[in-house]
Amino acid sequence: KQQTMKAPEQRYIAVGGLTLLVALAAVIGSVDSTTSFRVCFGVLLLTLSVAQLKVAADLYKHRNNLLLQLFQLDSLSLFVAAGAIASIASLLFAFPEYDVTCALRQPIILTSITFMGNLLIGRAWRIGSIISSTAAFVASSDKIDAVGMARLNVMNVLSTLSQLGRYVGSSGREKIGSNSGIRRTLTFADSTFVVMVLLIPQLVLQIINFSVPSVKMGSVEILEDEGHYTCESRAGPYVLVVGIVLAAIPFGISLLINIESKGIPDKFRELDDIVASMTSSFWMLLATLPTVGMIGQTQPNARAYLLAASVLSFVLPLSYNIAQTRLQNVTMSTGLARGNANSKQGSSIQRQTKRTSSSSSRDGKVKDDPQILQAAEETAIMGKMFDTMGSTSKAVAMNRDILTLFKVEGDDFSWEAGFTLPEIHSLGPKSLEVVVKTLLGSSKLWRSFLYMNSDNEEAKRRGIKCCTDALDIFDRAPAKTQVSDRSVIFPVYSLMSNIAKTMAYEYVPPNTNNMSREEFEKTLSENFVKETHYQQYHQCRALALQADVMRRQGKYEDALSVIDEMKSIYNPHLHSRVLMKEYITDHCVEIIAASTFWLHHFGRNDEALRLCDQVVDTMLPEIEAIELVTKSTILTPICRTLAKQRQSGAAKKALELYRTHVSDPVALAGGGGKVHPSMCVSIMIILKCCSSGGEVYDDLSTDIAHMLNRKD
Repeated sequence: KQQTMKAPEQRYIAVGGLTLLVALAAVIGSVDSTTSFRVCFGVLLLTLSVAQLKVAADLYKHRNNLLLQLFQLDSLSLFVAAGAIASIASLLFAFPEYDVTCALRQPIILTSITFMGNLLIGRAWRIGSIISSTAAFVASSDKIDAVGMARLNVMNVLSTLSQLGRYVGSSGREKIGSNSGIRRTLTFADSTFVVMVLLIPQLVLQIINFSVPSVKMGSVEILEDEGHYTCESRAGPYVLVVGIVLAAIPFGISLLINIESKGIPDKFRELDDIVASMTSSFWMLLATLPTVGMIGQTQPNARAYLLAASVLSFVLPLSYNIAQTRLQNVTMSTGLARGNANSKQGSSIQRQTKRTSSSSSRDGKVKDDPQILQAAEETAIMGKMFDTMGSTSKAVAMNRDILTLFKVEGDDFSWEAGFTLPEIHSLGPKSLEVVVKTLLGSSKLWRSFLYMNSDNEEAKRRGIKCCTDALDIFDRAPAKTQVSDRSVIFPVYSLMSNIAKTMAYEYVPPNTNNMSREEFEKTLSENFVKETHYQQYHQCRALALQADVMRRQGKYEDALSVIDEMKSIYNPHLHSRVLMKEYITDHCVEIIAASTFWLHHFGRNDEALRLCDQVVDTMLPEIEAIELVTKSTILTPICRTLAKQRQSGAAKKALELYRTHVSDPVALAGGGGKVHPSMCVSIMIILKCCSSGGEVYDDLSTDIAHMLNRKD
């Protein structure tokens, strides 16, 4: 209904615009008055500029629409505003008798158009970086062809520019190239910095064009008796040609990085819109520019009209196809607009579809609804984009929308209430995977809030409950037996174990039937081990968790037995980097390293030293140099064990190990990582004292001063 109402409105706008153009053409042909022409010309350009600014205002009006925010609302508003500036600046073509208008029109128009092209580049780069990795973004087939490689190079250059902006913004604290890959949190400030850097060549050219007398455009009288003027430059058309080339390059680059590629939904790709705009502009320019050449300087009004039409033929289609169309599509689609926090209509649409989220087959197995899964997948992409853009609260809202799709009783999903037992039983195998993954992601997002504010009790409570709900749902759902890849639940166990370490001792997680804290952790680790049978590196992670739980409960001998079992499976060369990718860190080598000090404590010193050598020689080399937190976690108990030896050589070995793998790299990174330099200095002082044999070492006075000046 909204679409049918919009169609006549669009026709009226088109008819009105054509009427204005015809009226202006009539004025040009029938009224031999420069003043009358300028008035009509100014009214037309003002109308078009106001229309573009109206689009920018409408974009701001719908700023709470989540999908529209994914189209990068701020950049769209700037894009339309730049088009409005170029449109109204076209009025300067009608005033060739003034030096200032001649000097201003080229810098304003070309800079605005270049800015529009740069915004297209910035938006495409940011959206591509957010949704997929660089390789997936540039590859439209299994192999990266020449075009794909060109896109890859462009993306890498833009990413480097963004990192340069962060380096400058952090006063050198964030190193260039410190982020591996292009996929990281990208804010509006990042894309704005890229846009402004790309604008520098045009800005420099136009500043020279405006300020240097030898190239500055000025008014020249060509027919003294008739008072006809034109704008000319002593440097000829060369500066203008270079400016046009610089304005065209961004649009070529934006076409390159908008070509179809894997991982980018069509709704976020603007290739067709840009091509359509360029095509309409080409045909208009094909008519206006030759006409300008034919009439020369004898008809200044007609010349001004045609030059302005040339500019408008480039600006207006872009503003309509890129911004206005996006705005219309979002506001007319109630299904996409359901993410708006102020809209209630979307909830009714959800309820109409979610009642059929799954069905049962004749063999009693629950089947999934493809429409629900598709809606969940699209919403998940939006949530991932918000998370990568730094909008954590909106990412949480997207996850809540996903979970609402699988409610069957007409209510929106509640973080406190979760799912009822009938709803859990109604989940198909794919639906179960989606729910578990969404709850896991939601737990991580709630913990992000907790990192920002440690007193946020709601974030702490919901982060824990999302994890326990995921475990409980996976355990109770009948579709669990139909899930082909049970590894979907493994990260939930791992995250829950990390959360358990930070919980207050008296806190009892939900969904545990009031079991004690110790019993909860013990059951958690046992279930994790049971779930991961015959899946080697997952089994290693589960056994590492079980050993850690036993260690926290004081059962060191039992923990050592579990570690022995884990070592019979664990292969550092095969498993370490896979574990790092899946679980952020290699918990296996960390718990093995920690056990060296337990062995020393129980008097099994020779065994402890052999294990130290095994960790340093075969496991530590598998940890990448940039993983300083993991290396510090591994080496701290190793160095502690070595420092406890009576021989000073062992302590010196510990000092050299820590200096080489942790202390020096942290100092080189300038404290930009998660390992604080002051912690490294403190450990280094202890190791120096142990390795000095009671003698004064070289920088003892410096270390004493450091310890005395500490404020913690």
